[in-house]
Amino acid sequence: LSSEESVELRRALAAAFFLQAAVRRPSGDYVTLVSRQTVSIHPSSALFSRRAPCVLYNELVFTTRLYMRDLTTIEAAWLAEVAPHFFKSGAAAAATGAAPSAGQPRMRIHGGGSFR
Repeated sequence: LSSEESVELRRALAAAFFLQAAVRRPSGDYVTLVSRQTVSIHPSSALFSRRAPCVLYNELVFTTRLYMRDLTTIEAAWLAEVAPHFFKSGAAAAATGAAPSAGQPRMRIHGGGSFR
């Protein structure tokens, strides 16, 4: 795939699987955006050492801890674009408790918390 095709594919996946998004906390763990579970990237994943800021996962597996498997990276801003009925921009606080980083929009889950 070309770089442009990769972005288009990952945006389409974000539109279809927005309920299975997770963002990285400063601690290195991730938090799922819907259930607010603390999760990690499975050690067998190609993304295990990449520290992606936002991912989509296909499944959660519990062994010694709760792991995400079958991942792809996405841009957090895509979630408000592809699922505006569920996410909206302009939230006051991040779900991760981290200070907002420049260039990354704040998001709020309708009826729930927010994340950066």
